[in-house]
Amino acid sequence: MENKTIPKHYKISVIGYGNVSYRLSIALKMCGHQLDYICGRDFHKASKLAYILNKPEYTINQNNTTLSTDKYDDVLNSDVVIIAVSDNAIEIVSKELLALSVNLKREPVILHTSGSTPLSVLDGFEKQGVLYPMMTLSITKPVDFSIVPFFLESSSELVSDVLVKICYSLNSEYRFISSQERAKLHVAAVFVSNFVNYLIGLSYDISTPNHMFLMPLAVETIRKAFLYEHPALVQTGPAKRGDTDTIGKHIALLCDRPEHREVYELLSRNIMNKNSKKE
Repeated sequence: MENKTIPKHYKISVIGYGNVSYRLSIALKMCGHQLDYICGRDFHKASKLAYILNKPEYTINQNNTTLSTDKYDDVLNSDVVIIAVSDNAIEIVSKELLALSVNLKREPVILHTSGSTPLSVLDGFEKQGVLYPMMTLSITKPVDFSIVPFFLESSSELVSDVLVKICYSLNSEYRFISSQERAKLHVAAVFVSNFVNYLIGLSYDISTPNHMFLMPLAVETIRKAFLYEHPALVQTGPAKRGDTDTIGKHIALLCDRPEHREVYELLSRNIMNKNSKKE
């Protein structure tokens, strides 16, 4: 019996050239997979990512050359096709791929990387799955995929095996969950990442040029929040204490910043209301 802990390297093509495609493609190529194609409607953007992937630091052997294409039929020769496009484009791409797959009688494993899109968007493909990395990814910032958890879903044992082997090759943790569970996680990720980043941006506006001194506080706040049964147990600050005098002073300081004041008042009110319900 094949040992699933031994990574198998696949011939993979990626559709898309955004943040997820960029970081995931580099990670897959660096751990030994053959990246056949970067595919996208904008051939110039696909070519730019393929060019980066062919740099010596990302190429393990001389035969591991990545090509660019704007033709979906090219990618169907790979073992695995990863659709890493915006959520509202996944269904469109899937339907075009499916039509070509039926006509050409090619059946690779088809995966998408979305947190909020159900597996059913790939209906029609016999070998379908989800490879969702729950991490903020950007072109400008490298990421260590060994700290990235993947949430997986599949249509068959064969696809599950492929997904597990990909995660093993990346040295990443993984868990199989339903589309509904993954959608909830995606909403939660927006709160802990996108919303927190927005709040940090507001704090920059207020504190610059001293904003970098906020970093130790931000890191400790996140660390402490995950150490206890619930972050509410370690909530601090004037709203938690019901300190309306301090809250009033803060609101006065934000009188010329309506956006910041609105957020401050909303969050303070919600924290106070939550605290009063407990009491």
